[in-house]
Amino acid sequence: MSHDDYDTGNSDNPEREAQLQMMRDWFFKHFEDPAERTPYESAEGGYIWIWGGPYDAREELDDKFGDSIPEDVIEELADELTHICWEWAPTPSREDYDDFLVDDIALISEFHSNFIGAIHDIEKLLETEVEDSVAGCFYRLLFVNVITAMETYLSDAFIRTVIRDPALMRRFIEATPEFQNEKVALSEVFSALEKIEQKAYSHLVDVVWHNLERVKPMYRDTLGIEFPKNIGAVFRAIVKRHDIVHRNGKTKAGEDIPISYQDVIALIAAIQAFIHNVDAQLRKDEI
Repeated sequence: MSHDDYDTGNSDNPEREAQLQMMRDWFFKHFEDPAERTPYESAEGGYIWIWGGPYDAREELDDKFGDSIPEDVIEELADELTHICWEWAPTPSREDYDDFLVDDIALISEFHSNFIGAIHDIEKLLETEVEDSVAGCFYRLLFVNVITAMETYLSDAFIRTVIRDPALMRRFIEATPEFQNEKVALSEVFSALEKIEQKAYSHLVDVVWHNLERVKPMYRDTLGIEFPKNIGAVFRAIVKRHDIVHRNGKTKAGEDIPISYQDVIALIAAIQAFIHNVDAQLRKDEI
């Protein structure tokens, strides 16, 4: 719903209504409901404000119009906006997006090396001597970190490859169910085109990359990469990872999930084989 759809009411004071509408237009030019494109992660406590924010409507209106508009008029609009949304995100800015994208690409340009480095760090930690009383907790943490290294690779490799290739970006958008269901009015086509990369990137940031059932068709349909069939051990490990992270290492039945040194070693081997297979296909396509 756009801000034009909200009922602004009737006013017996044309000057006051003109001031309200002027501020309203300014506000919606610069701020939007975070639900529009800000990633949301319940495990992290809500929105992840990658574009900036959160912003308070009253504070922003005061900063912009406090010296020129009566306080009660600002208060009226602030109440209206707060009723719509408690916290606001900035509207898309091409400059901000480009800066964010460049910084992010710089961080992930060595995504395969980063994976190898992460696994190496975990292997070094496995050499640590720990007391029996905390060994279970220690190995559970390393077990989860192996899966984190995997999902980081899958995220970095996919995003970096897709966003730098317009043909792959188009293929990704055309193959993604969430985008297939969107309807765009002819009058909004050019505006939609301007925002399409931002929308695609926001969607990718929000993907849960250890959800292989979702990620597998993305790699297949966009990059033409097939996940190996013999990754049942990885799928089972991801289920354990969920219980370790969200149930403090217990199953739904309340039973402890034992993780040993050998379990971590076996998972490293399984995930290394999986990622090396995917990376070999990706590098072959790049040659």
